[in-house]
Amino acid sequence: MLTSFEQTIIEPARYQLETLIIGQELLGLEQTASTNSLIRERAFAGVSEGLVIVANEQTAGRGRRGRTWSAPAGSSLLLSLLLRPTWLLPSESFLLTMLAAVAISEAIERETNCKVELKWPNDLLINGRKLAGILVELETAGPERLRWAVIGSGINVNWQPTEDPSINQAATSLALECGKDVDRAALLRAILQSYDRQYLSLRSGRREALRQAWLSRLTTLGQTVEVELSSHNFTGVAESVDQHGGLQVRSSDGQLHTVYAGDVKVRPVVQA
Repeated sequence: MLTSFEQTIIEPARYQLETLIIGQELLGLEQTASTNSLIRERAFAGVSEGLVIVANEQTAGRGRRGRTWSAPAGSSLLLSLLLRPTWLLPSESFLLTMLAAVAISEAIERETNCKVELKWPNDLLINGRKLAGILVELETAGPERLRWAVIGSGINVNWQPTEDPSINQAATSLALECGKDVDRAALLRAILQSYDRQYLSLRSGRREALRQAWLSRLTTLGQTVEVELSSHNFTGVAESVDQHGGLQVRSSDGQLHTVYAGDVKVRPVVQA
């Protein structure tokens, strides 16, 4: 017997789903610890690419740098998918973060009237507040080949403000921005179809087209940012993104730093 989540979200999303790879196997769970962990288990077991797992609630969702991602049941789209892009080099893996960001952004804009922007490296924003996050986990076969990739995302769809003012100031949802609840099933279908289009395009070799689509939404460039590394912190202006996804930041002493891992916070503009 189908659960309520499967009846109201998964089955409607599956109906008229027009994809070649992504979501051809689509599983829905009322609750799980982490959809990324479930996909990883199946990746090691040899499951074909395109598998998608969606949860109504996660109890141990993971974000970048070991952070947690939590959301009340029924408020978000929490999904992970399995890819086997063996034609990509591990050094090109940031293209998968770009792919996810562009695919989700385009799907949201098709289903709502909201304009989505991106913050390096993996956040989706609306009006400067965080709407969604992306986590890509990889398995490589040496320096020359990817075995598989798991792309997880948590999207605040009908999330409402909490009792924590710090969260309310930093986060938002489609319902808050659009002024009404958003159909999670329709949005899920749109996201899977957008993922499929972008993945097929990338597989055909259109790397630069994806990069430009991602850069066109990136609001970090040109901004003064604070970079927090494990060894030290510094402030500078974000100038560009290199071919491997590293953010290039020029500090006040003129030195150009390339940041691959660390926290980057955009400094608010002080009005004179």
